[in-house]
Amino acid sequence: MTNEFSKYNKLRRRSLLLGLTKSFFTLLVCGKLYYLQILNKSKYGKLSDLNRTKVKILYPERGTILDLNDKPIASNRIDFQLNIFREKKSKIKKYISTLSNIIDFSERDIQDLEKNMIHSNISDFIVIKKNLSWKELEIFELISDKFPFLFITKEKVRNYEDNLIFSHVLGYVGYKQDVKDEKLNNLKFGISGIEKIFDSELLGTDGWIKLETNSKGKIKKEINKKFAIPGKNISTNLVTEIQEKAYSLLTGISGAVVMVDCKNGGVNCMVSTPSFDNNEFSNGVSSSRWKQLVEDEKNPLLNRCISGLYAPGSTYKILTALYALEVLNFDSKKTFYCSGHVAFGNRKFHCWKKDGHGNVDLNDAVKKSCDCYFYNLAKEIDIDSLAKFSKQFAMGNLTGIDMPNENLGIMPTKKWKVSNKGEKWQRGETLNTVIGQGFTLSTPLQISLMTARVATGKIITPSISKRKDHYFELLPINNKHLTFIRNSMFSVVNESDGTAFSSRLNSRYKMAGKTGTSQVRRITKKERESGVLKNEEITYKLRDHSLFTCYAPFDDPRFSLTVIAEHMGSGSKVAAPIAKKIMDLTLNKFL
Repeated sequence: MTNEFSKYNKLRRRSLLLGLTKSFFTLLVCGKLYYLQILNKSKYGKLSDLNRTKVKILYPERGTILDLNDKPIASNRIDFQLNIFREKKSKIKKYISTLSNIIDFSERDIQDLEKNMIHSNISDFIVIKKNLSWKELEIFELISDKFPFLFITKEKVRNYEDNLIFSHVLGYVGYKQDVKDEKLNNLKFGISGIEKIFDSELLGTDGWIKLETNSKGKIKKEINKKFAIPGKNISTNLVTEIQEKAYSLLTGISGAVVMVDCKNGGVNCMVSTPSFDNNEFSNGVSSSRWKQLVEDEKNPLLNRCISGLYAPGSTYKILTALYALEVLNFDSKKTFYCSGHVAFGNRKFHCWKKDGHGNVDLNDAVKKSCDCYFYNLAKEIDIDSLAKFSKQFAMGNLTGIDMPNENLGIMPTKKWKVSNKGEKWQRGETLNTVIGQGFTLSTPLQISLMTARVATGKIITPSISKRKDHYFELLPINNKHLTFIRNSMFSVVNESDGTAFSSRLNSRYKMAGKTGTSQVRRITKKERESGVLKNEEITYKLRDHSLFTCYAPFDDPRFSLTVIAEHMGSGSKVAAPIAKKIMDLTLNKFL
């Protein structure tokens, strides 16, 4: 009996102990639940939401760039992109390794991915791969179940249809290194050309979308959304057909073509060669490709139209002749004898025609491009006065075009010489300047604008974009003097002894112009005496540039056109024939 009672007490104590233990754990669990659900409801509720909701930044569709006839020349295409949830970024290396057999991950893809992983972007998505091909999409869709937390999205990215033809004037988009707002790290901005100058208008405003996902990372539904606002379209004065023609004629040549509408200042054509593929930058150019482009001696990234600098050569004689009439009150009928050279000081300044032109007046001097005639004029010219006069015609001045990186050029003065060379101006340097050589440097746009202002007598300013207001003030130049220069430019092209006679228009329209040869090297005294080498006999980099500037129709100027062909010799041989073909097309299209 005692033993049984003892056993009973032991069982009772054991049951009591178990009951107390059970009650303790019950209280502990209840306490924890109370802590989680009541005291920290807000904190852990938010964490729970994050586990089932994701936020993605919606980047705006960039505005379209249009030509004069409203044809898109820079638009957007759909880009399929592979994404992963940011919280699962530890799986990226494994996924890439597995998917590398079906998806091509370039050097640039890896660079972009590394950047995206570093930034604490407010978006819960990380882009792993952009620009997926249709084949890659098809294969991934078949095996997507094997890759939880990976999914495909559609984005709008920049696309340049005529990428080589418009490359320099359009520019390109790319990532910026100094973006302060982290959510915009994956947004591309205008880096050059029209894309850069009108970036704020083209860009648009970003939005976002909040999505609900399941435990396996699959998107279930859209919870909330703020739509992105697309960028504005930009209408330009560029004409696709003229661009195409100019580009085709410059094939294999480093050079530039600029055409300005004399009525409104609109730039109808801006072609620079060699070109580059804008889409390479839009899709992400690799560091190796970038290095290749930068180190290319032909400088394909340079927009020669507004940034390239060339001695204007004999095209500048237009202004020298006009200066003589306007400032020096020079008699246009006065003649000088051209023997092939002019002695000045202890030097001889040579004409391009070794045997000379004989007796020539001012009209003949322009028509035949006689250097010696202008050397004689130079003896009466003050370089500072000539520079001031020339700036009225855009030489040595910024044109104000709505494009980035325009070069000022050089219109030398006495002060410029001291500041830049540490030397005083020499009178002999004026003789070089009046024929467009020496220190004088201009852009093709400046030369084309010079021609447009001479043709119209107005201070025409250029514009890539369409503008409503295009009133231009008159130049403070005697119209009689302007008429004389225009007639001289007419004789250059339309009289048999003019330097561009072979490039005259064979139509009811007439063209006026001026040839030019831009010297790259100085011709030595020994060469002068023994005979100047032909352009093709000289090392390519030292060959002269071919220039031609013109306007048409002669009796009602509408288009000013300048062509520069680097290292191709005289203006009459290469630049002028190219200009003739472009002008023929343009006049047939517009008039």
